[in-house]
Parts: sequence; structure tokens; C-alpha cells
Amino acid sequence: MLAIKTETGPTLVSGAFSVTFGQFEKVAEAAVIFDGPNDDDEVYEVTRTIATNVVTITVQKMTVSATNTWGDAVTSDVAAKTFTVIADGL
Repeated sequence: MLAIKTETGPTLVSGAFSVTFGQFEKVAEAAVIFDGPNDDDEVYEVTRTIATNVVTITVQKMTVSATNTWGDAVTSDVAAKTFTVIADGL
């Protein structure tokens, strides 16, 4: 069974936020997509981890510059972005 949850402007702790799918005992697989205003000279990447029925999304940000280093995004970076998590649960 699939379930979808959407969060706009989530609060990030160490670059991550969690989404709980209470209708499932366990999430077998999850996909994350995000949308929002384009930010000049910034690139975002998301990864997800699953523990029982909780999907944790980590958001990384790179500011395009001479060094191009990745770091954890902060809440203000994603304030206008919408994240959609699609989970397949048991």
C-alpha cells in the first residue's frame, strides 16, 4: 500500500527532518521529491533513511563557488520548498 505525505518548509535538525507513516507498521521503500523556488548559485540533494515507519530526509546544500563544498542545509534554506514523501508500507 502506498501513502503520500507533504511538508512545506520543514524544520531541519542537523540538516534532516522525519516523516512518520503511522498507518504502517514498517515502511518498505520510500521516495522523496522536492520543489520550490530556484536559488541562484545553490544546488540541493536529498537522501533518505528508513527505520520502522519513520522516513528521515537529509537535505544537503552546495553553494556554487570556487570550492563547491556540500554541507547540511538549514531551516531557512528550505522555508519555501515543498517535500513530498511517497512510502510503500506493510
